[in-house]
Amino acid sequence: MSSHFVLDIFGFGRRSLFRLFVALSLALVAAGQTIEGMKSFGNRMEGTSIRQNALEDFTLVAINRNFEQFPRNANLNVRFFLPRLTDSYPNSDVFVEAVELQDSYHYFMQSQNYQWTQGDWNVFHPWLTSDVIDRLGLDPKNLGVRAWYLTKNERVYAPVDVYQNSGKVVEHSYRFYFITGPDLQSIEVLVTNSSGSAMNIPRPDIECNKQINANCILYAAGSTVYFKLDMSSLPDGEYHVRLVGHVPRTSATTALSVALYHHRD
Repeated sequence: MSSHFVLDIFGFGRRSLFRLFVALSLALVAAGQTIEGMKSFGNRMEGTSIRQNALEDFTLVAINRNFEQFPRNANLNVRFFLPRLTDSYPNSDVFVEAVELQDSYHYFMQSQNYQWTQGDWNVFHPWLTSDVIDRLGLDPKNLGVRAWYLTKNERVYAPVDVYQNSGKVVEHSYRFYFITGPDLQSIEVLVTNSSGSAMNIPRPDIECNKQINANCILYAAGSTVYFKLDMSSLPDGEYHVRLVGHVPRTSATTALSVALYHHRD
């Protein structure tokens, strides 16, 4: 029996084999273009970076105000307000970062070598999605962005606006994204000012229905927690947002305090 006859039995001919060879070759080329590690793009490092598997009680992913969905081949801008610090404050202690809300590709971006302006709105750009985001096939809805600066005691986060075109502010509430370590049944949110006084603002209701199921789980371990917080009635300044998570079937709690600089338009 000839090899040509064997191929015909299985529905293959020479042309089919040629098409299969081309398809496999293209697949190998595409595989060779995968993103491995971090690369410098002048104003930022961007690529893939393996994260630690051990989850903390809460891991902050992003804090944004407005997030404009974008197509492929976009050029993104990230706007945030940097307060007046000191004349000698180093630019190297201010960062814009991006990660996935739910980790799939280990994507990471961090600004570098950028000139920031204190006491004013700053816009980080350019940020070309064709460099890494498009090549990874990352869904824009799964992108989390944050900005922060370093003080002597802690990181202080500044909510960001992410946009491609106008950057019009249509939302004044802040969106917080965290990854939870354990299963959670409910989360309490408390906002205090720099002197530790609690702020009287509407707080989100984050809990499952314990009347139906006393052991219900609102967020499974490793999932992304999302809530909105309207701080627009508060004066400009530094605040602390404290989270207390309640673990089902136990009295145990998890906690995290995040320093945030709030600035009204």
